[in-house]
Amino acid sequence: MPAEPSDAPQLDRTVRQTSFDEDAVAPVDLKLNRAEQTLTVRWRDGATVAYPVALLRRYCPCATCRTQREERTLLPVLNIAPNQPTPRVTGAELAGNYAIQLHWSDGHDAGIFDFRYLRALEPQVPKS
Repeated sequence: MPAEPSDAPQLDRTVRQTSFDEDAVAPVDLKLNRAEQTLTVRWRDGATVAYPVALLRRYCPCATCRTQREERTLLPVLNIAPNQPTPRVTGAELAGNYAIQLHWSDGHDAGIFDFRYLRALEPQVPKS
């Protein structure tokens, strides 16, 4: 099993506020495939990315998950995960016009994926 990330991609707030093109990260279409456990996003610039939900859970932006990633970085012994499958995504809803919130089979739903953050995760998506 690959090691957990030390933390999810960081975006420079100054860059976001002054030079980040909001339209470039506006999704044109979002499709959650519960059977395949993927969230497919078609971006305004024409790119289409199928995010595996296991990757999204691994990079969940909520405070609890971020803290757990930081603890695993400080205490590598915590990287040994129990043999549990990744919880399944059971649903999703838009959070305003800037993000998507995923609902998981284990009840976790605190992670709100800002579209800028989701786009920044694109390099982490396995190439098929």
